[in-house]
Amino acid sequence: MRRLVLGFDAGNHKGKVVGPFGTDEFKTNICDWFERDVEEQFGSDDMEFEIDGRRGYAGSIAEYEDDFGNGTMYGDSKAHEDTKIRVLLGINRYLNRYCPHFENVAIVTGQPIKRHKPAEKNAICDMLEGTHTITVNGTHRKITIDKVGVAPEGSGAFWSNPTMGTVRIIDIGSGTVNAATIMDKKHINNASDTFNFGMETVKNKEDLASIARGIIRNTTKLKWHKNDKVYICGGISEGIAPYLSEHYTNAEILVPGMNRGDGFAKLHPVYANAVGFYELAKGAYSG
Repeated sequence: MRRLVLGFDAGNHKGKVVGPFGTDEFKTNICDWFERDVEEQFGSDDMEFEIDGRRGYAGSIAEYEDDFGNGTMYGDSKAHEDTKIRVLLGINRYLNRYCPHFENVAIVTGQPIKRHKPAEKNAICDMLEGTHTITVNGTHRKITIDKVGVAPEGSGAFWSNPTMGTVRIIDIGSGTVNAATIMDKKHINNASDTFNFGMETVKNKEDLASIARGIIRNTTKLKWHKNDKVYICGGISEGIAPYLSEHYTNAEILVPGMNRGDGFAKLHPVYANAVGFYELAKGAYSG
């Protein structure tokens, strides 16, 4: 049977899936299952699931119904059960939307730069590889994940629009900011890092100037320079770019692109990691 190749960005706010047929995104909030007296619909991504014995709700419904906050596990690692649930739900959504006849999947997903270590990557692979039987909104499906690759977030976004030379990437997420340095398509460890704050964890998410100053302070510690070529990606890219550009004068928004059946498409910078992961997955697992 043919194998579907996907790139998956398991964000703390939204999951982004990129594959040969197009893209998909959904809210990644998760909460425990409970019996509902009134079955209200909160969004098109409402999901009631059972995966490996865990029952719960995901998507917009979990954002509203969670008893313990916003139903999201933040931090600088994706090696936890919520990632598995997000990935399987994302694959299920993609299959339902584009190609329900597929069962076998190979993916590349991400891990923050700071925790992109062999033990953490192996934990993610062990958690995801294999055959999973899931139930979503009353429908059963068997998904076999044959191969799993784990790329560094931010650095992975580079492959959504690669170029030669030295490039800095600021990848602003909901829980972390990844700062990556790529030199002639090689990741440079000592000029890259993960900062443990993001758009959903700062005190005032509306104060973009203050968030930009925090990013600039942390990146200058990595010996980044004002005239470096800097690409900005993530959902807040367009809003925060003017403030980052006050220091990094050559900064611009990273616009990911991909070839689809209807031609080349430019996507929102929130898809930069997912597109980069998809490009890596095609190179590793296609054929």
